[in-house]
Amino acid sequence: MKQTTEKYTILYARLSQDDGSQGESNSISNQRLILEKYANDNGFENLKFMADDGYSGTNFNRPAFKEMMELVENDEVATIIVKDMSRFGREYLEVGKYTEIIFPNYDVRFIAIGDNIDSLYGVDDFAPFKNIINELYAKDCSRKIRAANRAKAETGARVGTNVPFGYMKDPEDPKRKLVPDPESAEIVKYIFQLCVEGNGPSRIASRLSKEKIFMPNYYWYSKGMSYTKTVDLSDPYRWQQTTVRHILENEVYLGHTINLKTTTKSFKNKKKIEVPKEEQLRFENTHTALISQKVWDIVQDIRQHKRRRTNMDEQDMFSGVVYCKDCGTKMVLHRAQTMKESQYNFMCGTYKKKGKEVCTAHFIKEDQLAKVILDDLKRVTHYARQHETIFAEIIAKKNSKESQKEMSMLIKEIDTLRRRDNELTALFKRLYEDNVLGKIPNEIFRKLSDDYLKEQKEIQSTIPEKERRLEKLKSTVANVTAFIEEAKAITDIKELTATLLHRFIDKIVIGERTEKYSRTAMQEIQIHYRYIGLLDKVIEDTAEKDCQSVT
Repeated sequence: MKQTTEKYTILYARLSQDDGSQGESNSISNQRLILEKYANDNGFENLKFMADDGYSGTNFNRPAFKEMMELVENDEVATIIVKDMSRFGREYLEVGKYTEIIFPNYDVRFIAIGDNIDSLYGVDDFAPFKNIINELYAKDCSRKIRAANRAKAETGARVGTNVPFGYMKDPEDPKRKLVPDPESAEIVKYIFQLCVEGNGPSRIASRLSKEKIFMPNYYWYSKGMSYTKTVDLSDPYRWQQTTVRHILENEVYLGHTINLKTTTKSFKNKKKIEVPKEEQLRFENTHTALISQKVWDIVQDIRQHKRRRTNMDEQDMFSGVVYCKDCGTKMVLHRAQTMKESQYNFMCGTYKKKGKEVCTAHFIKEDQLAKVILDDLKRVTHYARQHETIFAEIIAKKNSKESQKEMSMLIKEIDTLRRRDNELTALFKRLYEDNVLGKIPNEIFRKLSDDYLKEQKEIQSTIPEKERRLEKLKSTVANVTAFIEEAKAITDIKELTATLLHRFIDKIVIGERTEKYSRTAMQEIQIHYRYIGLLDKVIEDTAEKDCQSVT
């Protein structure tokens, strides 16, 4: 333990971004001058200056503050001096806890120069009121900042302080616009391509680390740009799967600006929470896209159907794509170290979990499925190239008819769900009133209200899902042009890869064999192509029209 003469006199300064906007008076350098002058004029020795720059007064999880408190707890501090109470903090309960309980317990003298407070001469009766005023000031500042940020966000300008990985600020308009960063933009494109090939965030992160590609924070650090200082930079190649996941889910790479995606619970609690999508502000085509809509759609489909990787080294390219025709469940790939690759097989997930009483196996070997898909992909892309006009015409009619039917069904379902949602709200209100009036016992009220609230919660989560499906249908009706362009881009398909699979195919549906327990009997396989769905009848019609045009 240090003797009293050896203990520190801490000169503590704090500045938040909001305080900095008020000019030089609250700057760290100005606070230091004031504190050092006061300490020297009043004979304080063994001075130690500590400061937190860019931290809110309602946040006591500040680096310098925590270091100061460690010194206090180690009995190494004699005096703490601040410019005024607001520099110490703006949350009156926390400030009071430190100044009236913790510091006296450690015999630490506390001085706030501007507020004429010195604990050596007793606690100022007005000090708690000053703390409350400081907190109210912080609350008012928070409200004004939120309002200013919202007003800025509504213009389409970027409100985030961090530049997304892959971009840099536009030199001509740094406050509003982004332009691609040549080096990191290629890394972002590489990440999306790895996902298209069937790799999940964890596998992508591992690959980036092995290839010694700088993680975002270290990349920014190496370029002299701002970065998250809480991140450990000792391992520049340590990619996290959460980082990869955020990149794969960020619409900024489509060239869009999405404002107000997150908020905080209050001016005291700075923990970020997600804002519902319908409340976010969306502005499309505000800057150069790094990822095409086509690649984005493929990646989001893969992410939506993501499945845990098996214990085998290689990721299953069919993961999340193969379904049972009868029960609609995803098919499960069975692989083991003791099996040959030719023995790897799919079976219905329901059958595997619940047995033959619920569904049948729908057994099919992986290599057989891959051959069927490859042959059909060659056939379909060949037809698309050779019979482009007729192919496009028939698919447009087919898609229009099928999509209109599904859209009509979705609209009815959404309307029914919304009406039921309103009914449940009215029922709950009536139930509550009856309970208050004594018409319904508390036990019955609790049971019915729990049932109503559970049903309403399910409805409110289902409606957005159906609305997203409806919007997807509207945007992809008769989008045969995209498929034909993809078919033209590949003229020589030699093997089925994850990239080809996800580029062309939405899902594969496996039927049961016509003869029970037979491995050679006929088995229906439905291949749903991206943008255009099932194609068997379409190709027959195309061939028929082509023959008619020749005759």
